[in-house]
Amino acid sequence: MKLELFNYVDDVLALYDYHYIEIVGVNNELKKYFTEELIDDDRLVNISTRLKTQESLKEKLIRRNFYMRFPDPVAGFKMIQDIIGVRIECRFIKDEEDLYKKIIEEFTIKCEDGYYASSKNTKIRLNLEDNQPQEMLNGFKMFKLDGTYFDGEILYCFELQIKSLVNVFWGEIDHKLLYKNYNYMITANFFREIMNSISDNLTMIDKQLMILYNHVRKQDASETLTAEMQLKKLLSKILHDVFTRKILDELGMFINLKTISDVVVDFLFLKSQKNKDLSYGENFISLINKINSASASDMDLEEYLVFKKKPKYYDSFSKSITDTLYEIINKDFEWNILFKIIRIITSDDNRHNFTDFIIFIRYEYTISLYDLFEEKDFDVDTRDFLENTFLYEVANEFKAKPTLDFLLEESLDKFNKAILEMRISKSTLEEDMLKIFRDNYSF
Repeated sequence: MKLELFNYVDDVLALYDYHYIEIVGVNNELKKYFTEELIDDDRLVNISTRLKTQESLKEKLIRRNFYMRFPDPVAGFKMIQDIIGVRIECRFIKDEEDLYKKIIEEFTIKCEDGYYASSKNTKIRLNLEDNQPQEMLNGFKMFKLDGTYFDGEILYCFELQIKSLVNVFWGEIDHKLLYKNYNYMITANFFREIMNSISDNLTMIDKQLMILYNHVRKQDASETLTAEMQLKKLLSKILHDVFTRKILDELGMFINLKTISDVVVDFLFLKSQKNKDLSYGENFISLINKINSASASDMDLEEYLVFKKKPKYYDSFSKSITDTLYEIINKDFEWNILFKIIRIITSDDNRHNFTDFIIFIRYEYTISLYDLFEEKDFDVDTRDFLENTFLYEVANEFKAKPTLDFLLEESLDKFNKAILEMRISKSTLEEDMLKIFRDNYSF
């Protein structure tokens, strides 16, 4: 049976096809309007527009988790902010703000939700209440405005960008090298640091060299990674490359699997430790062989994960996480891919893998607790109470935000920070431990 996610994507793409002629017309009218507004401005270099392709639209719907956020395909279609893109190019960085101010001068008719219409064409509206320039995820600042075009029946969304030639050039590099490049990069943060230096000033080569020098010196001065960490990173890269290729073959698109790869490798290492007959190195070689063998297996990405019986659980925390995951495993694409990868590598059935993974999650959250309990020398009742209370909070937060990134990155980081603060504290009182935890584990 096909995953509901892919039925949803097909429905949104069908809506896009149905409205395509109107979207092309809106695209042409937007280009005409902004060209007429700025044609006599010496700062203008070019105005370009683009329509989102089927492939790009499909990728965005999956990557941005539209199915979970906007379950109705019609609502999802209306929420695609950049189905049309308009880019105004100017000569210099200082011209960006000048053109921005010139454009918004025409949008004086107040509408709803922060949008304003132009008196010259009331169908075109811009959101003028967002701070400008906006800071992107990569740290780069850009004049980017959300817009809508209402033809009297249907509202179409578009995105307006204002960029200097330098920032167009930098943006293309960033988009292709980092944003659209899903090859696993162990030093991805360093590459991002280099790119940010280029955005600051393309002519400051010495600044780039300084960043490079500082990075290498920092690496030399820091402690070397343990053998286990090095092997995990290598294995994660191998897994990432194998399965991004498989997904490309099946779906015709790249999916960033870095978080999934790291989590799967941690899970496989913990699982392999049960086999005490093999050495650490032998376990590593065994996992490499299993991952490489997986390249010949079908992932069936559009199909449901089927469980003959509901997975087992052993305590209230495991039950809560199991119930939440079981509910969304065929809705959230990341969780679905993760368990399909585990199934292919381990050759175990879905129920068994699910149960083992819940044990892995519990281990990730409780390993730091054991250090705390030993240092504070709590009695058994206090240990059980604190552990159950802390894990109850985690399970509740996961219900509200059931994503892979949240459970095994954002939440886990805050959980470990809270445990560290308790270890630093001189108190051994139960109520103090609870207060420290709640002060640090909050969202």
